[in-house]
Amino acid sequence: MAGAFVSASVGVLNPLLTKLSALVEGEYKLLKSVKKDIIFLRNELSSISVLLEHLSTKEDKLDGPTKEWRNNMLELAYDIEDCIDLFIHKLSCGDANANFVQKIGSKIKKLWGKHQITECIQELKNRVMEDQRRKRNQIDDFISEPSVVEIDPRLPALYEEVERLVGIDGPREKIIKWIMTKGKPLEQRKVVSIVGLGGLGKTTLANEVYKTIQGDFKCITFVSISRTPNIRKLLVDMLKGLGSNGDVSEDEQNLISHLRGFLKDKRYLIVVDDIWDIGAWKVVNCAFPENNLGSIIITTTRNTAVAEACSRTTSEGYLHSMQPLEEQDSQRLFYRRAFNSESCCPPHLEDISHAIISKCRGLPLAIISIASLLSIKPDTEDQWMQVHNSIGVTLNSDVEVRKILMLSYYDLPYPLKNCLLYLSMYPEDYVIDRQELIWRWIAEGFIIVAKGKTREQVGENYFNELINRSLIQPVYIQYDGRASCCRVHDIVLDLIISLSTGQNFVTIIRRTWFPSNGTDNRIVKEITNNCSHVRSLFFDSPKPEQIPQFKKCHALRLKYLKLNVANVTEMPKDIGRLQQLETLIIRGGGHVNEINIPSSVCRLQKLERLIVDYPMRLPDEIGFLQALEMLSLFYNIEYSIKCLQELRRLTRLRYLRIRTPFGGDVARFERYKDAFYMNLDELGKNSLQSLHVRVTTKFSDTLMDSCCSSAPGLRELSTSGVGISKLSEQMVSLSNLAYLVIFYNTRSNDQKDINLLGCIPKLLYLKVIFAQGWEDGLTVGCGGFPCLKELMFRHSRLHWLLFEPGAMPKLQRLSIELFAQKAASNLGFEQSFVHLSSLQHLIVVLDCSDATTRDVKALEDAIRNVASIQTRCLTLEILRRYEDEMVKEDEEEQLKGSTEASCGHVPSALGLRGSVGKRMVES
Repeated sequence: MAGAFVSASVGVLNPLLTKLSALVEGEYKLLKSVKKDIIFLRNELSSISVLLEHLSTKEDKLDGPTKEWRNNMLELAYDIEDCIDLFIHKLSCGDANANFVQKIGSKIKKLWGKHQITECIQELKNRVMEDQRRKRNQIDDFISEPSVVEIDPRLPALYEEVERLVGIDGPREKIIKWIMTKGKPLEQRKVVSIVGLGGLGKTTLANEVYKTIQGDFKCITFVSISRTPNIRKLLVDMLKGLGSNGDVSEDEQNLISHLRGFLKDKRYLIVVDDIWDIGAWKVVNCAFPENNLGSIIITTTRNTAVAEACSRTTSEGYLHSMQPLEEQDSQRLFYRRAFNSESCCPPHLEDISHAIISKCRGLPLAIISIASLLSIKPDTEDQWMQVHNSIGVTLNSDVEVRKILMLSYYDLPYPLKNCLLYLSMYPEDYVIDRQELIWRWIAEGFIIVAKGKTREQVGENYFNELINRSLIQPVYIQYDGRASCCRVHDIVLDLIISLSTGQNFVTIIRRTWFPSNGTDNRIVKEITNNCSHVRSLFFDSPKPEQIPQFKKCHALRLKYLKLNVANVTEMPKDIGRLQQLETLIIRGGGHVNEINIPSSVCRLQKLERLIVDYPMRLPDEIGFLQALEMLSLFYNIEYSIKCLQELRRLTRLRYLRIRTPFGGDVARFERYKDAFYMNLDELGKNSLQSLHVRVTTKFSDTLMDSCCSSAPGLRELSTSGVGISKLSEQMVSLSNLAYLVIFYNTRSNDQKDINLLGCIPKLLYLKVIFAQGWEDGLTVGCGGFPCLKELMFRHSRLHWLLFEPGAMPKLQRLSIELFAQKAASNLGFEQSFVHLSSLQHLIVVLDCSDATTRDVKALEDAIRNVASIQTRCLTLEILRRYEDEMVKEDEEEQLKGSTEASCGHVPSALGLRGSVGKRMVES
């Protein structure tokens, strides 16, 4: 645990040293004696920073006095930073519009500020010298040789897929076999309870069962309870996950009634993950009606008593006790993570590998953690033996697993220790956004800028490294291989909470603030009145009186501010006082009425990221934010045109997301369109890389031409709204475009458009949303889409989809929607899916309207058959839509033959109804 505090101290000292250098080398007019003292402080703190970094490699050997010295250094750093920030603020504050008397008063305050800092710095200098006399000589005895670990910026492709976990197949099939009877679930509701030690893979197993059988259920959702359950939030999450549009502001009793009413006539599959006590289960179970439709509930827990209570809820209950991995599976998992191969281990490491695997006792989390650590160690027997000797004798409890995780923690370079401990702020099972997390790391001063890299790029490397070391889990893998979010395993979270709490790494006032809906007003007042140390604030759905006003401007260091203002009607007018602010995020939370962002926000000259939701209205002077690199805004054409025109002044803007409502005055719209295109011309000449636009019909068709001519360097382009009716032939000129989302508004089968998209050379992700449905077949030829990794057709209602040999050679993920009635009449096209040589995930959504049960079943069986003959690992998901509109069984006979008479035909050129189809099956 000692390393947590060392890491925290270094995290404070790094930004402080930067400020001291700026004060000495900048344009501030300092007294000679003051400047000399500041240089002394800078030099001493630099030396202390090096000592603290070295101490982090001797954590288990530190004695009491050394720990006390380290504690004093952190307090001293905070006090020095307070003094410096206050001094800089007093020198910088001023008003260009002030009158003569006000300016004289300001100068007097500055003189008084210089006098204050002289006394303050002298006192701090004495404290440093006193600590130096007392302890520095003893500290040096702990230092032997430097232990610098360089951060290895892993490529995104190194992320592991969750599906690669071994030992899951047997338990999954066992549970599914119990659930199913003669291929069909029993009518009575069933409860499956999975119980086992933390780190055994309960959640993974539940998720695998869930994904395998979800296509057979009308309503599905996966929710987590956590150790300190918020039952109301859980019920709301369940309603949202099931697709209910009810009032989420109701109390628990009404939410339960709402859930029961919603589910009473539906066959549902619900996973309730991580239940800690019987009481929570009893409340949640009240929401699940027994409707004799064959519904399934799956629970996971570490507590056997809880598992038994869950399974006893119904006569059809099943308790599955998780067992450690068998020796062979343990070896496969270890080898895969340590050597990137299930069978290849260097001969000189075979014995020590087996000894380490044996100590892990079949716990997947322990195996992955140790293997991840060893994967970055030299392949020498001595190095691996050191790791082996550090592992406890047995791993029969969470405590022993924590010991293994501590090895991974100790091995982290000190900047990554800061970043990992920072995650202790987040609640259990919280899905953490990657971008926002990196922005907060930057705000806290944890990012050490590397030569030739931006702070965000270094933050990306830190994030990747924590994933590669299995200390955080990737969530939602993107088209480019990066995880858009992450989650922290319960055991890892317990560990870092213990580390950060024991060493005071994260405290309310000094580090950051993460309030929730029930935040005490008294604590909020304490934050806003005494937050000189706070660097990041997040208010989640606060009450109006909880929003800080910043009138006294105590938040001198605040760099990150996020407000979810569902209940707020007015923003604080003094937000412009936050002169260090770099990230401002304001979410609307379902507001109906507009909220004006105060004009003072345009005084934030260091603001790099401004993200606002509907119905937030930005001030006209947005062009003053010259540091802005990312802007997401809502713009109504009824607003002043000046706000839109000002965008062209943002020469550093890399990312722009703009949303507009439909309708409005025609003349205003024309001015709006002209202003937007002029902005695009200017921004495209500078730094613009990502453009996301919600467009209206009136200029959607000209948008593509404008993007191609004005912003040829775009890497991401997304259009949504009413949709476009044709594509621009200039799109092939977007040579850097990797991400494309288009809202397509046509019913015609224009194969030319698909071929055109295939000519974009670096396209990795393509999502086509069909406003009216394609309602025909589609052929993807060879030669196009050379780099595409993910393809998604939404609301396409395709009758068939053919892939020629050699088509999309790098496609890994395919998501399509088929019109089941027509697709079932064109069976054979699905055999062409085997031509997708790199396919790993196949998601098929079936539009069941007007289709018979027989058609849907035949189509599902055909797709599953193709997936089963694949030689590589392929994850298949089949989902149904509009089951209510399926033809009833007693109507099928009346419609027999009519489908054949009206169906279309698959092009015979591919010969899928003949020998070619057979040949593909055999291959």
